[in-house]
Amino acid sequence: MSSVAVIMPTYNHGPYIAVAIESFLAQKTSFPCRLYISDDCSTDNTADVAEGYALDNPDKVTLIRKTKNEGLLRNYKTLLDTLQEDYVAVLESDDYWTDELKLQKQFDYMQLSADCGLCFTGCNLLINGELQRAKDVSDIVNERGGHLYSYLLLRALVWSPTIFFRHSSYLKYCNIDDYIERGFRTFDAPLILSIAANCSLGYISDVTAVYRISSSSISNNASLKKRISFERGSDMVRSYVISLYGRGGLSRCRIFLRRAVIYLRIVLRYLQKK
Repeated sequence: MSSVAVIMPTYNHGPYIAVAIESFLAQKTSFPCRLYISDDCSTDNTADVAEGYALDNPDKVTLIRKTKNEGLLRNYKTLLDTLQEDYVAVLESDDYWTDELKLQKQFDYMQLSADCGLCFTGCNLLINGELQRAKDVSDIVNERGGHLYSYLLLRALVWSPTIFFRHSSYLKYCNIDDYIERGFRTFDAPLILSIAANCSLGYISDVTAVYRISSSSISNNASLKKRISFERGSDMVRSYVISLYGRGGLSRCRIFLRRAVIYLRIVLRYLQKK
């Protein structure tokens, strides 16, 4: 029987990790699944909280405690090098799932869609304590038949706690050692783009997860310098994937203009807040 690994890299998420783990344990599935947590030498109680769950649920939760801090991407590598399951879901320790059938729905979808490399769902965003629904992208996915690579080169579409992908697609199309060497800040962006360049993506409109965005989040930072730095990191990922898999039929000019608009919007928002 096919199986699912849920990977949770964590560092100093003591206030949040219990909610994340509980949302995994609440999942109802017809297949074997296991949560793999790797703590990157947290300085708060994150690892102790995770260890409690691992001891109470040895058949469902595995904890790796690092003795030195290595950074997010190396933490992801530790997890990915550990697992052998057929499918992988991402649940970072400050996010959580809200649908107890989240994994089952995505598993069933992937089992029936042999050409689909990654499935994602609807998501709620928790922005400074307030929930709001992320855009439903059903029309976009259906219009393109799940072939979203060119669209994703221009716009973000997928929220990390909704990601569910084939382990075989990751092994074939992704290289986390490259991501580490190039200093990427996120795992999900190169993963999604690389799989989208080679496979169709599936979308379930049901809201299954909450993605936390605080004022200190790197993608929502009040510092113009840090926000621009984040976008430059995104450009690095995009350029890397394009060097491997091409531009998906887009012209260099179109990609450049889209990115220029994004940078302009960031600057204008910053100026409006001053």
